[in-house]
This record gives sequence, structure tokens and C-alpha cells, in this order.
Amino acid sequence: MNVQTPCMSDIGETSALDSMGSWVREVLEPDQLTTAKMPYGPRKLSGGTVVLLWALRVYVVFMVFIVGLAIWNALHAAG
Repeated sequence: MNVQTPCMSDIGETSALDSMGSWVREVLEPDQLTTAKMPYGPRKLSGGTVVLLWALRVYVVFMVFIVGLAIWNALHAAG
């Protein structure tokens, strides 16, 4: 099934911004356009998931500090 959707040049819009993006409307399927997609908000997470994500953030910051400290020690031990 080949469905033709009108592009902005067919409607009569000739502004510079619309003419630059009109090829996108011609190439994409109608359901691929962001205007056709339903907006979804952020997902509600359970308390355990939020705690797990914060623990992961703290772990990553801690490990970045440990790796930085190891690099610092390696650079200063050589000299």
C-alpha cells in the first residue's frame, strides 16, 4: 500500500525552514513523523528501582575517583 501524504510545498508553505525539511516529509512514512507519534512522559519507577539507580550512580562516581587516583599514583610513581 502506497499512501501519498501532502508535503509542505503542496500545501503552499514556502518559507526557508519548511523548504529545507520538505524532503524529510516526502521520504518518511506518515507514522515515522514525530507529529504522528503519541507523546509519552517519564515512566514511573518503583522505590526499589530508584534506590538501585542511585546506588549505581554513587558506584560509578566512586569508581571514577578510584581510577583517577590509580592514574595519579601511576604518573607520580614513575617520576
